[in-house]
Amino acid sequence: MAEWNPDIDKKLMRIIVIIAVVAAIIALMVFTMIYQVGVGRAGMVVDPLTGTISDPVLGPTFGLKAPWTTVITVEYARETLGMWGDATDELADYPSIDCFSQDQLEMQVDIMIRWTIDPAKLVSLYQSFPSLNWEGKAVASLVREHVRYITKQYTAVQTIELRDVIGLEIEQELINAINEAPSLRGAIIDIEVDLRNVALPDSYTTAIENKLAAQQLKIQADFEADRVIILANADAQALLIGANATAQQKIIDGRGIREAIDVLVAEQNITEEGFTEFLELYVYLKTLETLAENENVNFIVGVEGENLLIQPTTP
Repeated sequence: MAEWNPDIDKKLMRIIVIIAVVAAIIALMVFTMIYQVGVGRAGMVVDPLTGTISDPVLGPTFGLKAPWTTVITVEYARETLGMWGDATDELADYPSIDCFSQDQLEMQVDIMIRWTIDPAKLVSLYQSFPSLNWEGKAVASLVREHVRYITKQYTAVQTIELRDVIGLEIEQELINAINEAPSLRGAIIDIEVDLRNVALPDSYTTAIENKLAAQQLKIQADFEADRVIILANADAQALLIGANATAQQKIIDGRGIREAIDVLVAEQNITEEGFTEFLELYVYLKTLETLAENENVNFIVGVEGENLLIQPTTP
């Protein structure tokens, strides 16, 4: 039986340890050489020894790099910048933008901006902002500056009446400003802007509401006044038409009576003296007929000699 030799075991243990260390180093190197880029992100390999930056690699993907290099990943797909309230909302990045109107009324503008980064210009954008903070140092500043520039072109009332127009103007202004910003180098594209709200002071809003209510009341009052005038004119026209019709009817009746009298005189050969008596009697009877139509008139009938007396009286 072979004799146990402790020196051989020590050498074997050293070999095992060395192999394990080498394997660990190799595994660590392999681990540091493999990188992953997620969906909607782009990866750039930065070599501190040569000072070079690789072209962006768009995810999802895996890649290999030298152990001493660093991979910078940037989200190039849809990004958002929210500015509203006091920024306590989890979706808000910054508070509302304090602005002034043309008539120097203070207001707060709530806005949301969305954009995409052009991967082809990602390297130059990274060189301008190595800390990847272009959103806070460039985009947010441009938004505040140009929103304030637009709002001061309009009065406070116009910011209410022309909200959609102002929103479109702000969007175009921001698109131009961001595209032309030297620090961003045209890397931010497909810009969309949502004007969420323009908040005026409560006292001013109340005054506007009261003014609008007063205007509505005035419009209603003017309408009622015009309506009364129209109705009055209509009533006057109706009375005038009725009076004309009555007058015309009396003329027609008078002509008929006159023609009837002429026929009667011709047929009965009534003399001029008899005609006068007949006409007086006719007038007298027509007067009594008119009075009889009045319910408040009473008649006293009597006889005096051969004459019949009819005397109207009032109560």
